[in-house]
Amino acid sequence: MRRGMKTGLTRALGAGLLLALLASCARGPEATPLELEIGKVVRDQLGQRFGKAEKPQPPTLTRALLDSIKEPHIEVVIEEAELRDYLTLQLARRDELPGRIEVWRTVDNISFAFRDGMLISTRGLRGTMLSASVPADGQGAMGPASGGQRTYAFRGDDEGAFDVNLACELQDLGAESLEIVGLTYPVRHLQERCSGSRGGEVVNDYWIDSRSGRLWQSRQWAGPSVGYIRIRQVVI
Repeated sequence: MRRGMKTGLTRALGAGLLLALLASCARGPEATPLELEIGKVVRDQLGQRFGKAEKPQPPTLTRALLDSIKEPHIEVVIEEAELRDYLTLQLARRDELPGRIEVWRTVDNISFAFRDGMLISTRGLRGTMLSASVPADGQGAMGPASGGQRTYAFRGDDEGAFDVNLACELQDLGAESLEIVGLTYPVRHLQERCSGSRGGEVVNDYWIDSRSGRLWQSRQWAGPSVGYIRIRQVVI
């Protein structure tokens, strides 16, 4: 990953966590335990900056903590930068295409948009994903409805844009048991293997509830600058 992207996102994460801490203080007793835990990480980061603290660790999620939170949250991890953040749902809507669109945002306006759980855009990251075509059916389970052609549009370093075209095959890897912070779900593991005309391969994984069709967890490609992100639904 390019150094600029990694540094910029690190700053954004720190700023976002600080804003969350300030917001929780302003609300007084209504602050959630997750905000308070994140606030501790901010204080650790500030202490580390002046050589007075050990390397900060992300908040430890517990089922009791998550059960106390009323708003939906997802956890997003950018693998290559080893950065983790928690996002709230800002918008849910439908358009003329199959599948529900959801936009999830950090407090400092880094956002990820999904169609039935499949990543279709990012904002606030280097190498922004402007759009993506994904095959949702919009009727039953979330995740991809089929294989086929994928087209991604990204913003380049020179503010221009470029497309990435991939041909994908979808496989059902079978039933699994997925654990998320003390709860276990019966899921189907679907995997997309996508290749481009110039070589290379992208692999997206989806863990979809066998009963409700909810997408609980995924690992998806977010572009050549960001790489892979891991997403899981921690509060519904």
